[in-house]
This record gives sequence, structure tokens and C-alpha cells, in this order.
Amino acid sequence: MTDTSTNDGGLADAVAIKNYLGPYEAWNFGLGKAYAFPAYRGDDVRFLSALAEHPEPQRPHSLLDSVASDGHGMWLPTVWGKEDDVALRFWPIVVENRSDDGIAPDSLALNLTEAMPSDPIGEARFRMAFPVEEEAMHRHARRMTADPDWKPDTGVGTGDGPKRTINVLGVIDDGIPFAHRNFRAADGKRTRLEFCWLQSAHKKEGQDHPSVLFGREFTRETIEQLIAKHPEDEDALYAEAGASDQQFGSGAAINRLATHGSNVMDIAAGSNPDKGHAPPEETRLIAVQLPNTYGWDTSSFGKDMYMLSAVHYILERAERIAEGYGVKDIRVTINISYGFSAGRHDGEGELEAAMDEIVAKRRQLGRPTAIVIPSGNTFQDRLHGEITSGHLGSGSFEFSWKTQPNDLSSNYLEIWFPDQLDPGDFDLEVKGPFGKISAEMALKPDPSYQHGDPRNFKSIQLDPPHQGDAIGQISLDNHRKSGRWRVLIALAPSEPHDPALPAAPAGEWKIVLSRGDVAPRDHEPIYLWVQRDIDLEPFLTGSRQSYLHDDDYRLVSEKGAEEESDQPDSNVKRFGSLNGMATGATTLVVAGSRPVIGSRFERGELTASTFSSAGKTASGPAVGGVDCTARADRSNIVPGIVGAGTRSGSYSSVQGTSVAAPLVARRLSEAFARCSDQEIKSAEKDNYLPIVQSIALSDQSVEGRARLGEFLVI
Repeated sequence: MTDTSTNDGGLADAVAIKNYLGPYEAWNFGLGKAYAFPAYRGDDVRFLSALAEHPEPQRPHSLLDSVASDGHGMWLPTVWGKEDDVALRFWPIVVENRSDDGIAPDSLALNLTEAMPSDPIGEARFRMAFPVEEEAMHRHARRMTADPDWKPDTGVGTGDGPKRTINVLGVIDDGIPFAHRNFRAADGKRTRLEFCWLQSAHKKEGQDHPSVLFGREFTRETIEQLIAKHPEDEDALYAEAGASDQQFGSGAAINRLATHGSNVMDIAAGSNPDKGHAPPEETRLIAVQLPNTYGWDTSSFGKDMYMLSAVHYILERAERIAEGYGVKDIRVTINISYGFSAGRHDGEGELEAAMDEIVAKRRQLGRPTAIVIPSGNTFQDRLHGEITSGHLGSGSFEFSWKTQPNDLSSNYLEIWFPDQLDPGDFDLEVKGPFGKISAEMALKPDPSYQHGDPRNFKSIQLDPPHQGDAIGQISLDNHRKSGRWRVLIALAPSEPHDPALPAAPAGEWKIVLSRGDVAPRDHEPIYLWVQRDIDLEPFLTGSRQSYLHDDDYRLVSEKGAEEESDQPDSNVKRFGSLNGMATGATTLVVAGSRPVIGSRFERGELTASTFSSAGKTASGPAVGGVDCTARADRSNIVPGIVGAGTRSGSYSSVQGTSVAAPLVARRLSEAFARCSDQEIKSAEKDNYLPIVQSIALSDQSVEGRARLGEFLVI
């Protein structure tokens, strides 16, 4: 059955709304709202969060001055740049939902429009994120958060060791064990963690002017007081701190024996007293614990505001550390061991562009700033593909996308056209398993959407007797009006949480892209990316990963090992699978590797971990690249790297490029402590990799460099 209706999930009612909402918002708050994660489904969501993009740079004070005066409709979290009056295009915001009818595309757009009037800001775009839980939100906070009650540690720099430059190492992750002994000074009492922000912890009552807009902040003094009060019982410590409260009905990660964040932060900044390691007191630590909801949706949707506000927070608190310790132009390293699989992969996605902007601004002020990001873990997951002009030689190309049974979450496939290739003479058809569902859309924008990115929407509906029940959405948008067009196909779960909801059949979905007579015959590849949809064990979301399928794709090599090269005849690709957050101009991208033989890793005798994502090997639109590699596995049979658990004295093992990146962040912070201003400035154009102690890799083949970069950091 071909859907010829105009069902667009209710977006037609909002075409007059000036502020832009994208295809993910249209699905999660409109047509697919019933399938969304719990934080989106309810009609009682009070505080919405978003990454706002403005046509022209805005200063934080002028941004807030432009807000409507009828009460607190919009807030900024802790942001960097107030003292220097920095103007940025991207800002994290929280908006109050004043609708009595819950959240739908029209009410969502109205809330955003009322909170941020277009004059003088102009037409803003919004990338929505998970809402802020009411128990975490300081709704009566002033437009600007208060200064924290913090003083520098007088014990820093008083030892007999070599004097090094005080710098800041920030970690953004989950389940941060901020009282862990590995983050303390040599005396075991003073912590090196100057600031810690738990973004989704329930707010502390009675704070008239809090230092953070949502969640809780702990300064070094507060952490030390908690340690002194609970020297032997960290369970009681975290309970008193409010760190172990449930958030959105999900248990706090810190209550587990080990977390991703405990391992990552230990690799980046830990100092194990059992091994006699002297803690590097010149490196002052800042940590941001992301909300539990961050792990619900492993696609890129729902993260941007929290991530950008975490970067702002680290940079803002770093300026306070600089003032307190008397350090000019303090050097900052931030480790972000997260990512997603889809997106533009050219550095111009919203979050990447926002991080590039703020890093570039700080560097322009003469303050060294580095962000370290893993390359990703999807090399073997069949989440990336391409359609070449040769594939379309007959006028159309059909490829397969497989969804799995018992999947409780939505699935997303993005199709990205190369820069300036107008899809107006292309058509798309989506055919469900068993040939019983079909939806078609001409890839032309709908002229009724007069504001925001040019876009169009089409629903995917079930056959009779359930005709009219939408189980998916096709959309087209000119992303950020940049000349790059995206098609997004969103499908409902194959097993919705509510059995009464219609399900998208599991199995092989066929996607047909057809080219008209006017379309160019020779163009760069059209890229395919499936959003990551894994079930992170602590969150038990019931997600199952969908993937691309091609009979010419080889899973196993002739020797019986996992295949690690692409097949020329297959449209499914391993190379180009890079983390969608790792293609910005200012990020240092780290792949994962393991020894080939025993202890020869330190000599550069290594191979890429089989999961470690890679850049491209062929010409075409840029998708970013890997800069260097670090150890992610102990051997081919002993996976992962050992790091700290959530309690002092405990250990855990985590596998992935997530544990390679923090080692590079650690080595970079060490370089920031010892190098001269001139050395650091000269390395800035290469995101400071030249000042990190490393070994040049012997494998300089195209595939070798795409997977491992040029250097090993140990």
C-alpha cells in the first residue's frame, strides 16, 4: 500500500511557527511520541532543554535581556564567556513548558518562540534534548547562576617536586565517583577535584541563588567535608550528597559497583596509592556527571544541551581556578568518551559546530583548550554505507536495512547527500518486510514550511485493516540551510512498550532511491548512517540494533577471523564509520588498539581493536579522521582496560575506544603542565598532538592511517 495521505504527525498545524524544529523532534514529540522514552512520553514535562543556534553570535547578557518579561520562561545554565563578554551562536537553554496539553510539535514550538522572541535574535534553530527533571530544576533561580563558594587549595605547589604549570583536566561522563581515593592528594584527605556537577541529582532545597541551574554542584571543600564525615562508608557519603537518588525513575549509576565514568576518569586522572603513584597535583580536576537519561537513547538525539552545558561549565570553572591559583591563560583538557553513529560527519553537526566555536573562541583569547574524543566502536556493526553514482547507473538503487524483533525502541536511518547536490529530482520509496508496507516521497521541500530549514515529512502507515496507523516517518531537510540535504527514516519499535500500539514489523526493509532525468549523473557518494541503538546494561531499555545488509559484505575472512577490510562490491562499509561527534576541527580523535605480541605494544607492534571505528579510505565528502591511537585491549583474548570502580579500592574493566581517549587526555594534561607557551602555541593547529609523547607508527598504509592515525600514545 502506498501512502498518499498528508498525515505529517500534526506538524501542519505549526507551519506558521517561526522557530525551527527538526525531523527527530517531529518524530519524538509528534508522530512517534507514544514510542518515545519515558522522559518524552508524559504530558507533565515541565522543563524542556535545547541547544539553540542563532543566525548571528549572541552575548549571554543580551540573550537574556531579549527574553520575554512575563516571568521566567527561559534560563541559561552555567556558561563560559560572561566575564569576557564572548559572543557565540550556540547556547544551551532550558525552557518552561507552559502548555496544558503536554508536548506536541505545535506547543513545543510555541514554548520556544515565547521564551525567545525573534526580535532582535532573528530566526533561531533548536535541537531538543531530554527534559530536566522537576526535582533537579531550580526553577526560581535568577537568569544567571550564583558564584560557587570556592577557595583554592593552599597545599598545592608546596611540595619538594619539580614546579609545573597548574592546568585543568575535565571529564564528562556518567557515574562519577567524586569521593574516590584515586582522585585525592597524597595525604588521602585533600581531593584534587575542584568542582563536580551532577546534572540530574535532585536539587538541594532552600537554595535561593544556586550555583548551577539544575542538579547539584560540589566544590573541593564540600567533597572533603563528606570524606571526613564518612571516611569508611562511601555508600553513606553518596546518599547524603544526593548522588544516589533515582532520576526519572531510574536508579543512579553511582549505586553500581562500576560505571563507565569511574573507569574513564581513573584512566584520565586517577592515582592509585597502592602502587605508590604520586598524584599530579598541578592538574586540577573538574567532573560533570551526565543524566541517567543520557544512556536511554544511544542515538544523537537528547544529548546536545547537556553536553554543551558541561563544556561551558568546565571552561567557566577553569577560569575561577586560574584566578584562585594565579595562573594566566590556564590550559584546559576535556575528555568526552561518548559519541553516536549518525550525523553529517563533516564537523558541521550542531554539537560539533558548537564545541568548535567555543574552543576556537577560547584559543583566540590565548587560552589553550583541547577536547579529546574516541573514534567510536562501530567498525563491525554495519551502520555505515554509501551510494555512488555508479550504483545509480540504472536510474535507481535498492538497499536493505534490517530491524530486529523484540526491539522496544525506535530505529533511525539517515541518508546524507553530498554538499550542493540538490535531491529535488530524486524519489525515495520505503518497502516493509513481506512486501506489505510501502511509502514514497519526492525529495522536495514542502513550500508551506516558510521558516526554518527547507523540509518535508511523510508518514509510513500500516496496511488494512490497520490503515491510518502510522508506524514510521520519512523526512527531508536542508540541514542548517547549509547545502547538505538529509533524509531521515524513523521506524516505530518492533515490540512497543504498550501492546496496544501498532508495531513496525521486524525484518528486511527495502529502501529504493531513484534518480530523475535532470539529476546529475556524476556526483560524490551519498552516505548512509544507521543510528546506534544498543541497550546499555545499566538502563535496560530493550533496544536492539538495526543494521544495513548486503550479500556482498563479508563478515569473516578466509582465515576465519573477523574481516577488517571493505569489499569493493558492497555498499556497506567499515571505513568511514567514525564517531559522529569526532569530525570537528578542534577535537583530537583517538582510536583503540591492542598488542600483536606480548609486551611489544610499547614498540609500536600493535593492531587496531576490531571494534575501533575508522575514517574514510576513498575520496569524497570528508567524514573526519583518526589522529592517534592508545591501548583499548590488553590482548586479543583479554579485552578492555582495568580502571577504578565506584568505590575506593574497587576495580572494573571497560572495553572500547572510550578507554583509549582518556589516556591521551591524561598525557596531554601532563604536556600542558611541562611545556612552554611557545611549544603549546605551535602545536595548536594540530590540536596539541605534537607535544604529547608518542611513537610514530610504521603502518602508513591508507587503511592503517584511517584506523590508527599516525601515532601511538602510551
